[in-house]
Amino acid sequence: NMLQAKRDELNEKEHVIDELVGTRKRIEESLKEQIASQQIKIEDMEGRLKVTFVDKILFDSGSADVNPRGKELLLNFAESFKSDSEHYIAVEGHTDNVALGPKLQNRFPTNWELSTARATAVVRFLQDEAGLPAQRLSAAGYGPYHPVASNESEEGRSQNRRIEIILVPIQS
Repeated sequence: NMLQAKRDELNEKEHVIDELVGTRKRIEESLKEQIASQQIKIEDMEGRLKVTFVDKILFDSGSADVNPRGKELLLNFAESFKSDSEHYIAVEGHTDNVALGPKLQNRFPTNWELSTARATAVVRFLQDEAGLPAQRLSAAGYGPYHPVASNESEEGRSQNRRIEIILVPIQS
């Protein structure tokens, strides 16, 4: 029966949206201080939820190891959607366009490597420490090529240095 199939599909979509609304509320609750101080931003993007972390609350400068404060935040964050089985978690690393210093270039020849290493570090942490299922996680590095602000100012550059975690509905 086609009508029933359509109804089921709509109910499923509504369920996924409700799940996302609930997840968003839990995230806002668990990270409210960081949201208030603009270190974390939450945005709805057509059925997806994007949570942006300013890089310095997760990583020390030039490092791809999640710092202790970052670990605490990511654990709280992961707790918010542990029960949500409707979404993939895509982690994206972004940088500004300033070349890395000679010291760092041994480890990360360019910003591509740094952004990818950071995204991977977050994914590994979410899997190993927060217990999220690996098959729902992915990591990508975009280097400086998806800026959200101008790299002409320090403020713009600091907005571009970020980790975005996007909750994407699992298409059934």
